[in-house]
Amino acid sequence: MIDSVQPAWLPLLQRPYENLFGPRTVWDLRMANGVAVRIERGCQGLNNRLYRVHFDGQVFACKLFVVDERRRAQREWGALRSLHASGGRYAPEPVSFSQPGPLPQPVVVSRWVEGQPLAEQALSSADLAGLITALGHIHRTPPAPGIEPLLAWHQPASLGAYEGEFHAFDEKIEAWISGPGVSVRGLPNWAADLPEMLPAIVQRLQLAGAAIARWGVSMYYPHPALIRVDGDLENVLRTETGQIIFMDWERSGWGDPAFDLAGWRWHPKGQRISQAHWDTALASYPVFPDDSTFADRLALYSDLLPIWWAGRSTLYLLEGAHQAASQPHVGAVPARMYHSVRRQLDFYLAALGLIPALELAGAEGD
Repeated sequence: MIDSVQPAWLPLLQRPYENLFGPRTVWDLRMANGVAVRIERGCQGLNNRLYRVHFDGQVFACKLFVVDERRRAQREWGALRSLHASGGRYAPEPVSFSQPGPLPQPVVVSRWVEGQPLAEQALSSADLAGLITALGHIHRTPPAPGIEPLLAWHQPASLGAYEGEFHAFDEKIEAWISGPGVSVRGLPNWAADLPEMLPAIVQRLQLAGAAIARWGVSMYYPHPALIRVDGDLENVLRTETGQIIFMDWERSGWGDPAFDLAGWRWHPKGQRISQAHWDTALASYPVFPDDSTFADRLALYSDLLPIWWAGRSTLYLLEGAHQAASQPHVGAVPARMYHSVRRQLDFYLAALGLIPALELAGAEGD
């Protein structure tokens, strides 16, 4: 039974919330009736804050969200609530959702889940097929009563809108090319050869147009499905019992399952899995019987997403290079992050055939 009333201990989060930047990470507090509550600070990102709360022999996750146009908290609550109402056990059990009230940010409370991220595990072909099967069940989840079926965040509305994102990326990239700062002098080593790679990067747009012409399919999908729009294997836990639990639903909503599946295939955290293993796993997906264009949409998105990721990766590196040139003594982002994104860019350009192919690792355990 989902509690529609906020937990009595929720206002106690105010104290750790006010000490976000302090060194303390654990608070042993008591409610007015003397009942003990332990609050532990978890990971803190730009868009959310996480706390683990121990109360009356139970452990809860409390996630505080920023308020923006994405409606992150509503998306997370809608997904958890819908999955639980339908009997799906692929997400943490929802407990309560509070708009700004006792705390200045929306809060989603759920049962705490212990598990190891799939990103840290060797994945066999069977593991990958199990992941796709789980997504097939999630995609058949209807909105729970009272839940607004929001359009999934970043679900393309049309081919024209999606092409517009590619052009927006490239306008910024070309502005950098034509600007006064295009020089290898002063650039960090992860960006030193970006200028000579830019022609290949810009060539991506031709590949996007060719893919759209090749598949000749619209982005209409007959069965709006609950999709995650987050293919990060770091956000999928395997519990001690082997259950797969998907965390972080703040991008989720209803959209095209083909877009969701292609997003898993081409997410940066999926690089270590070979395309042959992805092909085998995706072939096991249970397609809706009357979705006649599913295979073509999946193929189209699979062609377009590496082009999208290459553009996004390039912009991230260019912004870092600008920062390094203008503020050489300010290290806002660790260099290892840029090295990681640089390897990511090489992966996508190689997959697109724009630079020599890289040696890609296959799924382990076969």
